[in-house]
Amino acid sequence: MLHAKRRLELPVPFAAWLQAAAGPNVLKVLPLDVEVIVALDGLPDSFHGDPADRLIVATARAHAMPLATHDKQIRRARLVKLWKP
Repeated sequence: MLHAKRRLELPVPFAAWLQAAAGPNVLKVLPLDVEVIVALDGLPDSFHGDPADRLIVATARAHAMPLATHDKQIRRARLVKLWKP
């Protein structure tokens, strides 16, 4: 994880940060449902070798949601709408 690799500095211990970041008023956890699996199957084989990133993109596509990411491979692939503040 980014904080363990010292690539992300958190102002509080990780457990406290995660509890706050995953609060019900902050985000909604989406299920790994049939629509996500179909979207995952529809991604090109050439797109991203990281299974977690493939699931993230498939979930955004299945739910027609923009994705906030700095991942260069995801951004370059243009397979999902990107969130803009």
